[in-house]
This record gives sequence, C-alpha cells and structure tokens, in this order.
Amino acid sequence: MDSWLGQYCINVTDLERSVAFYTGLGLTNTSRTEIPQALEAIVEHPSGGSKLQLAQQKEPAEPFEIGTGFWKLYVNTRDIATTHDAALAAGATVESKPQRLEQWPVTVAFVRDPDGYLVELVERHPWPDDLPADAPWLGQYCLNVTDIEATVAFYETLGLKCTSRTEIPYASEAIVERPGRGSKLQLAQQKDQDGPIRMGSMWKLYVHTDDCDALHQAAVGAGHPSVLAPMFLDRWNTTIAFVTDPDGYQVELVQRHPD
Repeated sequence: MDSWLGQYCINVTDLERSVAFYTGLGLTNTSRTEIPQALEAIVEHPSGGSKLQLAQQKEPAEPFEIGTGFWKLYVNTRDIATTHDAALAAGATVESKPQRLEQWPVTVAFVRDPDGYLVELVERHPWPDDLPADAPWLGQYCLNVTDIEATVAFYETLGLKCTSRTEIPYASEAIVERPGRGSKLQLAQQKDQDGPIRMGSMWKLYVHTDDCDALHQAAVGAGHPSVLAPMFLDRWNTTIAFVTDPDGYQVELVQRHPD
C-alpha cells in the first residue's frame, strides 16, 4: 500500500479574490470544481511543490473564522524581493519584511492573504536545482496540534514518514510526507498551547492512496474515528473515505481508479 499527501483545503470568503491573490504571487490556477456545497479552485506550480485548494462554501454553517488550527503556509521562491512586491500588489497585509536567517540559511517574509491566512515567503540560499526555476511554488502547510507525538504517529499509520524535527523557541515542529511524491505537512505544537485546537476555516487535507479500504481500516484499527466509510464516486472515478486525526482535523483518503 502506498500513500502520499495531496492538496490541503481552506475555506475562503471570496473565491475569485483568493485565486487572484495566489496567482498574483506567481502560482497557477490549474483546476476549478463545483460541488453541491462549495466552489473550489486549485492553485500550485504545475511542475512541483504542494497544492492548495481554496473553497467558498455556498451556505456557510458558521461565520468565517480562521481559528487556531491553521498556522501558516509556505510559498517558496528564488527571488523573495520580487515575490514580496507581488504579494503587496495583490493586496497582502505585511507582517514582516524580508529578513535573512543564517540558521537555515534562508530569507523569509510574512504576509497575510485577503482572508487573513498567514503566508511565509521563503528563499533558500540556494535552492536545489531540481525545484522550479521559473516561478514560486508551494512548500509545506503547517497545522497546530496539541500533541505532536500522537499526531506524527497518526500520519505514520497512514503510511507517511516523519522526515524532520525542529525546535524553535516557541514550538516543536515535525514534517510528514511521502519523500519524493506529493505535498508536505508541517505539524507544530506551540509551547504555550492551552486547550483544544479550534478548527475554524480549515476544511480538510487529502491523503492519496492506492488502497482506500486498507488505509481506512488501518486508521480505524489504530483508534482514529471514521467520519465516512469508503465509498465510490462515479463523477471522479475515485473511492474516498474520511477519518479525523487526534485534534479533529478532517482527512480525506482518496484512491483514484484507472480510466
């Protein structure tokens, strides 16, 4: 059984405005989908990196609120000054201007998108040659968790691998992924974390697999709640299932079948 991270999905209040913002940074809108409850769009660099799904709910159950679950997403670039200027032109709110950090070594800047999501712009010195060279690309997405060890174990149960650990002054962090394929997920346990995570506008993240039934069974067998048992969707020729991680994040398991 193989599995890898797909896109991560956040709710937005105005889909067209959000697509314009992320394409203004240099990403590409590669797909549009309408489902009964939402309008959706994917932004990414077609040649590499992660994927971001933006969703505008047609009839939101609750007022829009970011909550405490989603911390930030990374937009990687080979020219942070240009990408920072592009973010400003696209309507970003500046949290911090580009600053060189010798510890990694990178130059980073922080901005907020039109709905207030935190975006970290990152230029590594240097980036590997096999990463996109013509435009920015999405790096990992970062979720706050209450127990990083329990959450790492959950994603390892789904077949992903913890590829790095980092301690910063205010958080313990870990990356989970399938090396060489798909997106990356950064987990962060804030050292001042108090109480449960509020999901807010974080909708779901996708884990792709070649065996949805087996992956769902593995998650449930490890004690994680099932939200939806595996079911086949004719429209997309896929089998999907939903489980939740230790903090209640909704994870969609997706198996695409051959045409």
